Parts: sequence; C-alpha cells; structure tokens
Amino acid sequence: MDLSNEQIFKRPDQSTESYLRGCGFSDSMIDVFFRSFYGGIFLERGLKTSSRMFEFTFRMFSLGSATVPAMGMGEIPKQLASALPGNSVRLNCEVASVRRDQVSLLNGEILEASHVVVAAEASATAELIEGFAPEAPDWRAVTNLYFSADFSPLNEAIIALNGTGEGLVNNVAVMSDVSSQYAPDGKSLVSVSVLGLCGQLDLPARVLQEMRDWFGDQVDDWRHLRTDQIRHALPSQRKTEPRGVREFEGILVCGDHVVSASIEGAISSGKIAAEKILTG
Repeated sequence: MDLSNEQIFKRPDQSTESYLRGCGFSDSMIDVFFRSFYGGIFLERGLKTSSRMFEFTFRMFSLGSATVPAMGMGEIPKQLASALPGNSVRLNCEVASVRRDQVSLLNGEILEASHVVVAAEASATAELIEGFAPEAPDWRAVTNLYFSADFSPLNEAIIALNGTGEGLVNNVAVMSDVSSQYAPDGKSLVSVSVLGLCGQLDLPARVLQEMRDWFGDQVDDWRHLRTDQIRHALPSQRKTEPRGVREFEGILVCGDHVVSASIEGAISSGKIAAEKILTG
C-alpha cells in the first residue's frame, strides 16, 4: 500500500515499536536492526517516536537513495541563496522582534515588509513573536566523533550498525566513501555516532576501544579529529500534527517543527508559506 505523505500523517498514531510489532516483525528484527538503524534517525533506541514519522521516513528511503552534497550540507542553503537577487540575504543581523509588516533588528534598524515569515526553530520563534506559544519540544541529543584513517574500514557507502544493544556506539559511516571530497587524498573520514550527550574526557579512547572490536588493529592508526555534542539535535516527535504553515496575527510561521523534523519538512513548509503569499 503506497500512501502519500499527507495520507501517512492522517493515519492513527502510535509508537514505532508498537507499529512494528503490529506488522509482525520479530523481537530479533526489532532489537538487532530497527533499534540501531532508527536509533540513528530518531536518536533514540526505544522506538518511542511517532509511527507516522517511521512510515514517512521509511517511504522516503524506499523512493530514492539517501545522499549528502559532495561538498557538505552547507551546500544546500548556498544553492537556495544562489537563486535569490543580490543583497537580498543579510547575515549576522540579530532580530529583536517581528510584526506582520516589519522586522525590528537588535541594532535599532526597522525593516518594512508586505509579508513577514519566521522560519526558525520553535523556541526561537516564540521569543521573536510576542504571544506565540508553540509547544516546547523535548529535545534528543547526539554526540558525533570524527576520525582520520589511512583507509576506509567499510569501503562502501553504507551505515554500519550496532545491533548488540551494548556499548556506546550506535552507528558508523565513512563519509569519504559517500563523497571522496569529505577527506584529503589518501585519507578516509570516519563518523561515529553516540546517542545522547557524552562529554567524558576519555570518550575518544573508549570509542576507539569499541571500534577495535568492530574493525581490528587498523583502528590503532586512526586519529581523532573532533567531537561534536549536539544538545538540540532533534525533537522527540512522539506525536505529530503537521500543519504545513501556521499564521499568528498576520505573521507566517514555517519550519520543520510545523511539518516533520527533517530537511524535507523544512523545505516543504517554506514552499507552502511562499505559495500562501503568492496566492494571496
């Protein structure tokens, strides 16, 4: 049964684990595959995330390949900005407040506009728009470690999963296997994901010890590059009520938090907001 995204988000909502069990998946399949694979997507191995989000992401994976821009994720906003008129994007201009027809900057400058659209995460949107009170998200965190290796331990563009339920590491990907431009010639960029915030000083050493169990002595030559702790990586999304766009006192609010916590959700919400303005 091939449902559209709109149809999926109208289906009865439950936890992803309940949905999978209702589909007849075995404990082994759920524990070994789904908890680790969707642990990397939902940033939680309990599979408590909305089944609508599971169906949505599963449908997206079935329709095409998961990809990344060759030069990094920053290429996505650069591509969007390249189609805009010159000088239409202003950076490092902190906004103090917004109204339906103007934006007040922290430096005192007032920008007049026929329409104002706020595309920010939910809590930042609430700070900008007086009286706007979206539900505060319960955030999920992730810690990513990056290592330089002389050669790839995987040699293909796949995600290696930890299906044991033990250890710190949830999944491993070699980004230079996806795009060679993610690492210098003769090197490989290994990305390791640990769910939650892990700030231990010995974390790289502990992760490398686990990686030896996966890949053997080659790990001894890996060099730790950096560790990123991302506190607000993804909202919990236990329930979903996608609206596409919200309007509050003449101000349009768009973003992934009004559709789905994904790049697709953010882009589709912005598109809906633009169409609303163009059609009056």
